[in-house]
Amino acid sequence: MNVLLISTYELGRQPVHVASPAAALEASGHTVKAIDLAVQQWDPALVDWADTVAISTPMHTAMRLAISVCRRIKDRRPDLPVAAYGLYAGMMNEEESDLFDRAIVGEYENTLVQWVAGQHSDEPVTVHLDRGGFRNPDRSILPSLDHYAHLSVNGEERLVGAVEASHGCVHLCRHCPIPVVYNGTLRIVDAETVLADIDQQVASGARHITFGDPDFLNGPAHSLRIIRAMHERHPDVTFDCTVKVEHILAHADIWDEFASAGCLFVVSAFESMNDDVLIKLDKGHTAEDAARAVHLLRDAGIDIRPSWLPFTPWTTREDIDAMFRFISSHDLIESTDPVQMGIRLLIPAGSLVLDIDGIDRFIGQYDSIALTHEWTSDDPAMDALSETLMNIAEQASTDGLSTTDTFMQQWLAVTDGTDLEAPTVAIDQGATLGRPKLTESWFC
Repeated sequence: MNVLLISTYELGRQPVHVASPAAALEASGHTVKAIDLAVQQWDPALVDWADTVAISTPMHTAMRLAISVCRRIKDRRPDLPVAAYGLYAGMMNEEESDLFDRAIVGEYENTLVQWVAGQHSDEPVTVHLDRGGFRNPDRSILPSLDHYAHLSVNGEERLVGAVEASHGCVHLCRHCPIPVVYNGTLRIVDAETVLADIDQQVASGARHITFGDPDFLNGPAHSLRIIRAMHERHPDVTFDCTVKVEHILAHADIWDEFASAGCLFVVSAFESMNDDVLIKLDKGHTAEDAARAVHLLRDAGIDIRPSWLPFTPWTTREDIDAMFRFISSHDLIESTDPVQMGIRLLIPAGSLVLDIDGIDRFIGQYDSIALTHEWTSDDPAMDALSETLMNIAEQASTDGLSTTDTFMQQWLAVTDGTDLEAPTVAIDQGATLGRPKLTESWFC
């Protein structure tokens, strides 16, 4: 079979969720071609070539784009089988799911191979959490690493590779899509498979590796084993990873070794400075814990890049101001992407957020284009403020404004017209130069 694999968006990374199933399909005797629409132009000739198509949907943005791509494919070849696979493949309403001939969720690889081989299921959406099945990805069918996000540090840019050492998560944060599928379970990718993938990306020029696990310390022994082996094989290669606040604190003894092995920064979901909101979301940490995490990592020589969920139905203007003050007082301005400051809670189909007591009064219709339930804030002014902060970030990016100047514009928008004290922050620009970051701001 001629199989076309499509990626629409994978956080600015070379898509492992195309490269890995490509290897499995090739091992089963199929001919595979791939296109990454994040960096390549649409090519209708590939649709004409294919006997079947599968579109990777590892995140919300990717799923939204996949629906548009599927419509384009079906307009050209209505009878061509098209599957969606990945974390978000099942998070569609009936209208969107009817577009796809199959949706495969979770540990999709073996089931995808079976579907391509004609072993069809009567179920349009299937969730598989079987252990194993992922193999060393075939990255040769994808654009080279220089097409993707780079690491920016100390005035230079480095090629970045990306791997996943695990799937799923042992936690049940309500706003996260992972518990809806994995329900608190973790699936480990064999360490030698991960290391072999790192080896081939380093051979292709990568000098930095991003571990894309939902939480790299869900399985700390597994992760430490990989880090030690990677550092032994490639002592000059640096890395970053994503870790929950509570895991940063619970594994305080790991960070000195991570720093020595090349860990430059950790992404961590701080989300909010309102402890009541954090409880509603089952985040497992407090605002004070977030502050402790910053200091713990900095003491080890590791930067932290917080991610935020500023706007929820319960958010107040004081909450937003507290977030800005926290970022400023903890020297996190240059470690925070401005686009984060306007993000609103996504509530896709089946979200655990829908189980929160009292949520019904905020919820409106399901938006089949945005793939989320519409909701309005307790304070309607917060809905407008979210849009304002996002517009400032977008315009600042267009104008080439610095992160610090963008932050200050956003903060002034937060305090305008209220009795909150206007921000006056003395920022040592020299102290923030060279802070490590990837060159593409990501969206879920």
